[in-house]
Amino acid sequence: MDLRIRRLGRQEARLAEPVVRAFKGASRSSDSLREFLANPANYLLIAETECEVAGFLMAYRLDRPDREESQMFVYEVSVGVPWRGRGVATALVEKITALARAERMFEAFVLTSQANERAKGLYARTGGVVEDDAAVLFVYPLDSGPPDSRRKGRRRARVGR
Repeated sequence: MDLRIRRLGRQEARLAEPVVRAFKGASRSSDSLREFLANPANYLLIAETECEVAGFLMAYRLDRPDREESQMFVYEVSVGVPWRGRGVATALVEKITALARAERMFEAFVLTSQANERAKGLYARTGGVVEDDAAVLFVYPLDSGPPDSRRKGRRRARVGR
């Protein structure tokens, strides 16, 4: 399989929109995506085969007040069902860590559920180490509506880096 990993830029908002819609079920408008992609702290990588987009990775550069170097937060990795188990996620993670190294970031990190064995295997295979296997992720939903409706379908999750 011929696979090409690349970061989408501002000029590729029209390509980003159907990719995001395919993997996320919804997308911002092309104009809004153009602004997202123009922000140098936002990373949207795609894995392309000869005929389609096989996967994507979304990440963010985080600047810190206590260090000169930034860090990379890998927010999401997603691969289409026909492409799973074929090295697409590995290639995406390797590309984002290479970009972070090239930009002299001091680390990249990702959160996942303790129960997500596939993700934990991916991150370990690509050089990730568990920093805290007892961490707990807290989410502050900021959408409107009564508090009970905002939490529907969500629960606290134990995560590992």
